[in-house]
Amino acid sequence: MTSNIIKMFLLGWLIITPAVANDIYIQQSGDNLDLDITQDGQNNVAGNSTTAMSLTGDNMTFSISQVGNTNVIEATINGATYTGNINLTGGLNTVDLDCASSNCDTVSMSIDVTGDSADVTVNLGSTADASDYVGTIDITSAASETFTLTVNAAAADADIDISNATGLTGNTSSYTQTGDGDSAGHSLKHSHTGDGGVITMSQSGIYDNKIDVTTSGDNAAIDITQSD
Repeated sequence: MTSNIIKMFLLGWLIITPAVANDIYIQQSGDNLDLDITQDGQNNVAGNSTTAMSLTGDNMTFSISQVGNTNVIEATINGATYTGNINLTGGLNTVDLDCASSNCDTVSMSIDVTGDSADVTVNLGSTADASDYVGTIDITSAASETFTLTVNAAAADADIDISNATGLTGNTSSYTQTGDGDSAGHSLKHSHTGDGGVITMSQSGIYDNKIDVTTSGDNAAIDITQSD
């Protein structure tokens, strides 16, 4: 019996609690997690502001897909190395990802949103430098989106593409990258299509800072701050 308990502890523990309205709450601890979540319908929840989904462990892979309107993803991640993908289809969706521990060393994250009025916030390495971050974010909408990316990493490479229908009010985007660079350190690429986009970029560190912005549409407001 003692042997089985030790083996379960080493493999980690996973608790999934389904609730009404298609809610999923996960408290997970252990390495080598491979997690796939698919929710189809309205008001899907994968963690929320009072009970965030918690994933702890190294070498994680997770994929979360939600189809429908007014969906919520709220997750706290503690792992040195992980690959994540979030795919949302529908309007009025909210995503809040936080990996602010001393881990978050090597992170690959992609977020794909198709729908109106999404609110996406990603925070990586706020209390300690991550060593490497690669992120691809694609958001396509017919109306305004709010997107915030904060990365404290030595070698951050972010590629963001946001577009909305011509003639409609635009998206609000905020990007902050910090941490020491050098030898191909920070790189931030942003493409925006649509009218009335508001874009704020701040990138700092020791050398290798690069920002590449392409925008198409009327009445754009772009504010860039970059320092060594």
